[in-house]
Amino acid sequence: MNMKLSQKIPLMAIAAIMAAALAADATPKKLSLGEINSIAKQTTVLIAPQLTKAELNDLLQKKPVKNWTMGSGVVVAKSERSYYVLTVAHNFSQEDVMTNKPYGIVTSDRVVHVITEINDHKDCNNFTPTAVAANAVPLIRFGCYQAQTKINGWDLAIVRFESDINYPVASIGDIKALKPGDTVYISGWPKIEAEPKLNPDGTPVLADGNIVCKDPAPQRQRRLAWGPIQAILPASETLVENGYSIFYTDNTRPGMSGGPVFDSYGQLVGIHGRGSNNKLVCGQAYQKTTAKGDLPQIKQDGKDANDPFNPDGNWNREDGGTGDGGTGRTGDGETGKTGDGETGRPQPNQLQQLYSSAQRVDNFRLLMGQVGVNLPLQLTPPSPAVIATGNTQIEAATVGGSGRLEFDLEQGGFEDNRDAIQDIYSIFGFDIKTMLKDCTNVNLGEQCEPNPR
Repeated sequence: MNMKLSQKIPLMAIAAIMAAALAADATPKKLSLGEINSIAKQTTVLIAPQLTKAELNDLLQKKPVKNWTMGSGVVVAKSERSYYVLTVAHNFSQEDVMTNKPYGIVTSDRVVHVITEINDHKDCNNFTPTAVAANAVPLIRFGCYQAQTKINGWDLAIVRFESDINYPVASIGDIKALKPGDTVYISGWPKIEAEPKLNPDGTPVLADGNIVCKDPAPQRQRRLAWGPIQAILPASETLVENGYSIFYTDNTRPGMSGGPVFDSYGQLVGIHGRGSNNKLVCGQAYQKTTAKGDLPQIKQDGKDANDPFNPDGNWNREDGGTGDGGTGRTGDGETGKTGDGETGRPQPNQLQQLYSSAQRVDNFRLLMGQVGVNLPLQLTPPSPAVIATGNTQIEAATVGGSGRLEFDLEQGGFEDNRDAIQDIYSIFGFDIKTMLKDCTNVNLGEQCEPNPR
């Protein structure tokens, strides 16, 4: 036997073992629910426009304010003292943008960062994203939303705020590594005023046949929901659906639009924005399902009650169809996935009927490149320090906003009472003139004093 060869074999084996060990160390580990919630708590933000005095008075008197488009977002980049939040375009109505309505971004430390001058002078009817420097404007929209009408373009937006405070940034994950059956985790701030009021048995409270909305309430708790992926489509095939291409079963609520969708490694893979069409929508007519698998046919004033671009409710097709002749059945009898009836390939308009959905984060990166936006995204896994900072034990027996036991490791949700805002109405009733004289952000419950002249 060749002596030199025999000496090389152990060395080669050792090298292979070392390489395998290094590869194992480099592979991210799946995180616990508490660890994912820790990341979500530190990177999820609440986004809403300033409340007028009339709106604030109505809310304090428990009257609904329909046009207050409260939503969520996630911090995805930092450059010097500029932070960039990824969210959905429908959190910014065209009316609010055109009138330069001030918005507030609430970060994990309960600081309200006020942004102004958001008017990009774009027309919703002929909307096209254009090249712009990320630090030149506070809002970059990839789509345009007008109330009661269709979004034109991709339902994504970037909003920038300035701060000297050090905030964690979400890590970007690999959506291509996900497959149906994998669990995703959605974080966001529910809009209580847009939720249906339920009876103890879970049925909706009705008034004249319409679903009653919950009474306005100033306290909020961030929600984390999770469920299995049902289908993932290429973003290029979903522009007609404004880019919604990740479909999952979940327990999200109105107001969570724009919130992050994390994988099991705590990495950002999507932006949540649509609830499934089989969820109740308050303020609209109610009709029970008539057979197993059928979807409620809810109509109001001769139109589909589930306004597809109503950030307070569920999103539905404008024609109200299910894509399968109105039966509500899926198109693939073997897998249970919706399909086109021939190939079994899922179709966006069918999947939308049954599942909540999100935008792909890799499509966001592609869109950034198309308009020349270059953000320093974090492409490495979340740091152990960030994971540990907000990690707390989550009790298995958790009752959420529905009043029902919701906790299930496969599919569930809970509202984090350690991540709460005591009076959301007061903080969004801010005096913009006073705040801008002294600061661009303010702690909840505090007032900025004007600078002396």
